[in-house]
Amino acid sequence: MTNVNERSFKPADWGAAYEPGTYGRLPHIQSLDEAEGLDYLIAGVPFDTLTSYRAGTRSGPAAIRAAYGTGSFHVEHDIAVFDDINGADYGDLKVTNGDTPKTFSVITEEVGKILEKGIIPIILGGDHAITYPELKAYKEKFGPVSLIHFDSHTDTWGGAEDRPYPNHGSPFRWAIEDGCIDPKTSIQVGMRGLMGDEHDYDFANEHGFRHILAVDMHHMGIKKTADIMREIVGNRPVMVTFDIDFVDPQFAPGTGTPVPGGFTSFETLELIRLALTGLDIKGFDLVEVAPNYDPSEITQLLASRIIHEFIALIACKKAGITEYAYRGKE
Repeated sequence: MTNVNERSFKPADWGAAYEPGTYGRLPHIQSLDEAEGLDYLIAGVPFDTLTSYRAGTRSGPAAIRAAYGTGSFHVEHDIAVFDDINGADYGDLKVTNGDTPKTFSVITEEVGKILEKGIIPIILGGDHAITYPELKAYKEKFGPVSLIHFDSHTDTWGGAEDRPYPNHGSPFRWAIEDGCIDPKTSIQVGMRGLMGDEHDYDFANEHGFRHILAVDMHHMGIKKTADIMREIVGNRPVMVTFDIDFVDPQFAPGTGTPVPGGFTSFETLELIRLALTGLDIKGFDLVEVAPNYDPSEITQLLASRIIHEFIALIACKKAGITEYAYRGKE
């Protein structure tokens, strides 16, 4: 068994030999037996057969990994990200596009094994339906967790009768119905997707699931939004799920259901730092990157940076940093 005392689990230096195809030049592991002592683990889920509009997110994990650089020093947090944390890239989970039950079972099992080792999973999607089987694993480990959900859609559509015909618009309805999350300590931010009628938010509202519309976020600002997010979640165990269509399509056009009226890349990164630093985050995912709709590759570049922000949050937590430093510079 290989562990962190026998092998370096830091990103490879530029110009040095490294295992190609991993996120941020991290070492690749083929078995969780090699993961003992790691702080975080990258894994891809190239699954997109539950998209409701444009497919292509099965290519998301590879595109995010291929995006240009991540760096090791985080200027805004003023921290050397990789000094005190170890991580690796586990490659892609063995999903089967077209076989949803089998894929969901694999996701729950593999994420569960990662969590059992005390490692924080960082999952690269894939369409947003994959978060539901992830949350089943979190429930098995921690009980119902809080959820912070960045998106332009609620993804609480449909109901139990729709489960034989699932799509990526329903995972958080299923998660609430199955007791995977505590909706009263969870929040959705960035909502602006076109609604079928005025009742599209009823299910979330009835179960105490808070959401902040994009229009309200634009008017109140990201600092106030972050304060609300932190207050709702508190110190509870939380899972963070990030749909790239939270970002305005001007900055992230490579996604299946782009919605105008979103947020700049700067606003997005600052909200992550302001809202999430110091929280008890048990895992992350980033979904809905569809590189086939973005020949400029700016979507995967931003997605890669967001993953780097997630890793930086883990480093901050381990270093005892509980609040984004820039708050003190006002």
